[in-house]
Amino acid sequence: MPLPAAPSTPRSGPSPAAPVHPPHGRGLRALRALRALGAGALAAGLAGTAQAQPAGVSVMHWWVSGGERASMDTIRDHALARGIGWAESSSPGSGTARYTDVLAARVRAGQVPSAAQMIGYEIHEWARRGLLDNLDDIAAREEWDEVVPDEIQRISKWQGHWVAAPFNAHSTNWLWVNRALAARLGATRPPDTWDDLIALLDRARAAGIAPIAVGHEAWEHTLLFESVAAGTGGAAFYRRAFVDLDPEAVTDAVATAIFERMRKLSDYLDPGFMRRRWDEATVRVARGQALMQIQGSWVDGEFRVRGLYAGVDYQCWRFPDTQGMVLFNSDQFIFFRRPAREREAQLHLASILLDRDLQTAVNLRTGAAPARVDVREAPFNTCGRQAIAELRGANMRRTLLGSIGMGNAHPSAVKVAIYDVVTRHLQRRIDTPTAVAALREAIARHR
Repeated sequence: MPLPAAPSTPRSGPSPAAPVHPPHGRGLRALRALRALGAGALAAGLAGTAQAQPAGVSVMHWWVSGGERASMDTIRDHALARGIGWAESSSPGSGTARYTDVLAARVRAGQVPSAAQMIGYEIHEWARRGLLDNLDDIAAREEWDEVVPDEIQRISKWQGHWVAAPFNAHSTNWLWVNRALAARLGATRPPDTWDDLIALLDRARAAGIAPIAVGHEAWEHTLLFESVAAGTGGAAFYRRAFVDLDPEAVTDAVATAIFERMRKLSDYLDPGFMRRRWDEATVRVARGQALMQIQGSWVDGEFRVRGLYAGVDYQCWRFPDTQGMVLFNSDQFIFFRRPAREREAQLHLASILLDRDLQTAVNLRTGAAPARVDVREAPFNTCGRQAIAELRGANMRRTLLGSIGMGNAHPSAVKVAIYDVVTRHLQRRIDTPTAVAALREAIARHR
């Protein structure tokens, strides 16, 4: 349904639960259930809170790891400094059904937060039901169209209207490398090609070093897949296959090469990965128990919170053959329709989230580039400066491409179908020809 026009009201703000500090997550089932609720769920929430709420915001998010918690604290502190009351709850899941199920249950119960962290096409799922506020007035006043990269705007808008405030641009096609282990192996420069990467992984294994650390969740495996896919097929292939959802782009030759490379990578995963979380895999790299992790730039934030330094303790290298491409995941906040008094605080928070100072401060902690192209590089570490420069370049060249694993490339139903194919293939439960056919079917079915 079309979004209501933005009321001409002023602007306003999000954080951790006191005593509530929930989990982290995603979910198609919950969102389908909300179709039956639509504005009715909001009405219940409005009725329950219209009367005695102080001017402030209640925020729900999934940032629960060390680096993530530090980042949310930064947002909270900026909000409090601007006079916005803050209450928060959290639930792990980073864009997965775990988180979205919890959020949907609260909305159904009339416990509607002012704002909720969201990524990718999940934003459109909520907007489609008419549950989100229209941010066009503040976006026009603060010229969001001029500073937010085009591909991120495509996620932040629904039917041409701003419905979310993006505050970072993570990138997923990175190798996060323990510098001391790499030096032992004679690797002082990034592997330029796929063959260079395999040679480095072989040297690590021969030296008794676990080559790749990874966790057990499907989204992590799909991050491996998307880097391999972009490196194998190139930017034009990736856009056509995974953003435009053209099944004709998924030829047998290219798709077979992608899955065969995935099968090759599976030989280098450290034992026990199916019993490990993503951040536990990060700790293995930090401690020198594994050479590298192929993961998003939130790893930079995890390293920083542990006192490690880019270029000294670890290296950030682009996945080979993806140089010049940025596969992105943008963290955003959606804002539910709320009473007028609370809406003022909501719009104030939206303004703060797009503020250059906030985007600098929070992304010094998250490891991401800011979600606007006019933030100075100088305060960032070497990985952050590289991320900012490459985001700007990719935005101009149209090689800024949504992450499959994080739901920024296409709707949730496609993401979940690809999760299933990739994980079953990685675990050797299906062979490559079956995986190729299943991938093409997933794209064709949801086009």
